[in-house]
Amino acid sequence: MSSAAFDGLSEETLRKLLEINPDSATALGLHDPYDFKLPDGGKRRFVETMDLMKAWSKKARALARSEDLDRDQSTSVKCIDLSLKFLEFQMKDYPLWKMIPDPTDPGNLLFIMVSRDYAPYEWRAKAMASRIEAMPTYMEQFRTRFKGSRVVKVWTEMSIEATEQMPAFLQFIVDSSKGRVDDAILNILKRNVERAEESIKEQVEWLRSLMDGAVEDFAMGRKAFEKLLRLRGLGMDSDQILALGEKYLRDFKDQRVRLSEKMLPGKGLEAAMHAVQSRAPRTFDDGLKATADEMEKAKRYIAEHDIATLDPAAKLHVIETPAFMAPLLPYAAMFMSSKFDKVQEGIYLVTRPKDLRNLSKHLNYAAIINTAVHEAYPGHFHQSVLANHKTWIFQLMSGGDAMWAGAETVEGWAHYCEKMMFDHGYEATDDAEMEMFNGAIWRACRIIADVKLARGEAKVPELVDWMVKETGMAKDATDAEVKRYSRTPGQALSYMIGRHLIIGFREEAEKKLGQAFDEKRFHDSVASYGYLPYPLMREAVLAELGA
Repeated sequence: MSSAAFDGLSEETLRKLLEINPDSATALGLHDPYDFKLPDGGKRRFVETMDLMKAWSKKARALARSEDLDRDQSTSVKCIDLSLKFLEFQMKDYPLWKMIPDPTDPGNLLFIMVSRDYAPYEWRAKAMASRIEAMPTYMEQFRTRFKGSRVVKVWTEMSIEATEQMPAFLQFIVDSSKGRVDDAILNILKRNVERAEESIKEQVEWLRSLMDGAVEDFAMGRKAFEKLLRLRGLGMDSDQILALGEKYLRDFKDQRVRLSEKMLPGKGLEAAMHAVQSRAPRTFDDGLKATADEMEKAKRYIAEHDIATLDPAAKLHVIETPAFMAPLLPYAAMFMSSKFDKVQEGIYLVTRPKDLRNLSKHLNYAAIINTAVHEAYPGHFHQSVLANHKTWIFQLMSGGDAMWAGAETVEGWAHYCEKMMFDHGYEATDDAEMEMFNGAIWRACRIIADVKLARGEAKVPELVDWMVKETGMAKDATDAEVKRYSRTPGQALSYMIGRHLIIGFREEAEKKLGQAFDEKRFHDSVASYGYLPYPLMREAVLAELGA
């Protein structure tokens, strides 16, 4: 039985939360009036969010004692409490919000607004103009976060590179608006972009001035990292996670060597890898089209083989990564569908290699197959569409503000799907299996790199060289990858650890349910609770399946 009082409290809290964090409203698909606003760029938004979460947690627990809550409401109370613990960790134990001087979050919001057709373009243009007008104030506020603190050198370098790309993106918005809005709106947009560009120049100069006092060390440290892992409920400490990563790395490398011998007897691994990579699109644009086509093919296969329940109205767009995002996304990324949007739309970004000679290393046809499964169907995009049928409260744990608390279910699900679809026979070729092993080796390396960076046991350059040697990836993209791991402790390990946990969970569910186990129902349930951290997802799915 559900509680109307709990739902009322949640709706009231949502309104207050979005007043503080209008950027979260855009991500959730609640646009009016939030699309016209930016959050406070300084510390205030974090303090106000924390105070609101504390009050909400107290009231929610009181209702849980006095009301009959349904299953999702009971899970929501646990989610609220856990989210509060992660916010406290973020504020006190490892305050990345005042360690990474990257002011480009407004650019991410504008990208969603210009890319998704959720409202008439003229309305979106007005909202974008309003947010662009607020950017100089946001950046002034942003700089106050760093008074009296010393920033991390490598993160500041990344921030400079990303911030320098923002004016070109703002000009892209202006160009995209020509012929689509009346002259009055276009002129306001142009004027606000010109003012924002001046503030961006000031921001770049400020960032460069920070370099004189920047420090090399960024490590979270073992003590804080262990606390983070306990909060996430992964069931392993960092030593156990590191050992598992090393084991997976050995095992997958051995399996890949055996596969290469099957493919080209006596020729060796390098020859087999070269053969796979030689079968690739000729140009980057051809690679984009092949990616979109393969995602649609995977979608049809799932429907034909009854693997999962699909939303036929959902739309996924495949486009090139904007330049200002490329420093943080050396390969690709998925912008998930939004909870409250009427039509579920996702955006899959593919990053153009800095050196186009490396195109075949991550946009060969076999790699594109793996990408389609991982990113689109039945991976991230499909998961986001199903998860959006659940309460928005479950998404508290999926953002960066929660220190990647649910990353093991999001990334783990997508990584699990790679092997599951191959086992079902989808594009089950030797080439595809080779790329699946390459991806698994990469994810095993991520575990090792993540743990060592977080514990302060390795530096970025040595891990870049090591990962290039282990994976064969291009050095420039690997450099960007490892730098990203350094500022997201605990996120990079989530792919393989999540896959490991979900495979184990499936075996557990099959054992408990016996002949009553239904693969499609299991997939639908895991995906629908996919924004929750693993312990809460597991508990909810077992209850839903009657296990």
